[in-house]
Amino acid sequence: MQLIADYFPLILFFVAYKWQGIYAATAVAIVASVAQIAYFAWRRKISAVHWLSFAIIVVFGGATLALQDETFIKWKPTVLYGLFAAVLAGGRLFFGRDLIRVAMGKQLTLPDPVWLR
Repeated sequence: MQLIADYFPLILFFVAYKWQGIYAATAVAIVASVAQIAYFAWRRKISAVHWLSFAIIVVFGGATLALQDETFIKWKPTVLYGLFAAVLAGGRLFFGRDLIRVAMGKQLTLPDPVWLR
């Protein structure tokens, strides 16, 4: 159930895209993101990743709809993954910590060279 809740906006985006095109799909993704945040708020489990994804969808999706330019919504994955990469690299470079290890260390035990990859 958690997996469906996490990918809810993405699934609905692709379904709407197949039926109605990019602009309708963008509007559906924005509404689905609002619903996703409301659901996680109700469950009291909103993570920083959910907030970040929500903000990017609203900003870039809103720009796509307002300017009728599909380029903005296409930037969403690049911006999101770029921010994740910057946070991971910043944790390693500035704080000397592997943030993936910090997040997953209790659930997964791996040798040091594997964590560094």
